[in-house]
Parts: sequence; C-alpha cells; structure tokens
Amino acid sequence: MRLCPYCHTQLIEDAPFCPECRHSLAVTGQAVPITGQAVEGKSKKKLAVIIACVIASIVIVVLVTNPLTSMAEPPIPAYFTTYIDELGLFSISYPPEFELYPVLIDEQATKNIISSINSGLPITEAYIVFAAGLTMQCNFMVAVGPLCAKISTHDQMVAAEIGWKKDLAPDYQELSRVKTTVDGRPATLVEYNMTLPGSGTRLHCVSMLCMVNRTSWEILCSTSPAEYSNWEDVFDAIVRSLRILK
Repeated sequence: MRLCPYCHTQLIEDAPFCPECRHSLAVTGQAVPITGQAVEGKSKKKLAVIIACVIASIVIVVLVTNPLTSMAEPPIPAYFTTYIDELGLFSISYPPEFELYPVLIDEQATKNIISSINSGLPITEAYIVFAAGLTMQCNFMVAVGPLCAKISTHDQMVAAEIGWKKDLAPDYQELSRVKTTVDGRPATLVEYNMTLPGSGTRLHCVSMLCMVNRTSWEILCSTSPAEYSNWEDVFDAIVRSLRILK
C-alpha cells in the first residue's frame, strides 16, 4: 500500500494517477510509505476542513435569522444643547447656534398631548411642539400627530406618513429608508427630496418616525439639496436625539 507523493491520499497498487489530486504517477512511479506522521497530518487537515464548515454554517444561520439592521444608538454629541419642554414630555438636542422658532409652536400642544396620555386617549390633532434652525440654511421641527384606528403597527404608521407626504408633494422622491431604534423604540429614518407646496422651494429632508402609544412622532430636518452634504451628520444626530420622558 502506498500514498500519493503530492497529497498523501492512500492509493491502490500500480495506480497510474491519484484519484484525489489527479496527478499522474506514471513518471515517478514513486510510492510514499504510510507513516504515523503522514496519517496524522491528513487527519488534522480533514478536521480543520470540518471545523471551518461548521463555523460557516453557524454564521449563515445567524445572518439569515438575524438580518443586519441599523440598531445601534450613537451618543448625542457633547457640544449639542438639549431642550426639555416645561411639562417634561420630551427632550431634543441640537447645535447651540440654532435659533428657536417660537412662532411655529402651538403653546397648548404639549398640554393637550400630556392630557391625552394621562387619560389613555389618543391626541385628536397634529401639533408642532418644537422648531429651530438657521434661517435660510437649515431647519428642523418636532411634530406629534394622532393615529387612526386602522394603524396598529410601526410599519403601518410609516406607510401612512409617507403616503401623506406624497399627497402633499407630487414630486416626492424617496432616497433611502432605514429601520433603527431611537430611545429604545422602533424607528424609521427616511431621506427624500420634495418641493414645498405654495413656495416652489426644493428641499432635501431627513425624517425620523416612531410610535409612542397611539401617537406618531416625527423629527423633520430640511435644507436645500445643494447644502445637504454640509448638514448630513448634524441631521442624523438631531433625529436620533429625541427622548420621550412621559
């Protein structure tokens, strides 16, 4: 009995070629004697292949059953300032140079929302509860709205909000949609372009959408398409900074 001189596969006598590596044995005609070292080396090689296959199988199962998603919640930038409403319903963080837009905020909004939460009833109207930005450069707002009775899941809420935007702006163009978590809750980040109705202004927007009880929360950041690259990281940090305190 002999071994192939190339791959150490066990051969039958007078075999003209190796059935494993297909090398011709006609020229050399050499046989490699079976030794404990050769057998041990071949066994180790087979064991390594088996272990690699097992590991690969485990990785495939994990990826199939747990698809990669953007679930990490990055920390709020240290230089951001944080706003907390007077009744302690929510907080939002943003660059300190941003100016507040009190004229856009419904002063009764937060009280109405908290009243609805305390009573166990959904809010009945949509409110802008916070707005800030840099005039002529970029802006963002926090809006809260009621959910209709037919909406019971996060995905249904997102579909309804995006459907409303498409009705509002026929040229709505979605660029990306990412599921993530914000404040420990399921959330969806949507990036899109749209023309502001009534003004003809083209905007590049980033929205964060999430559900809290029977309400939908949205943080909407917007700027011009030409300026978006300057604000991309800031917008991402703002929309991820929402904290519901009630």
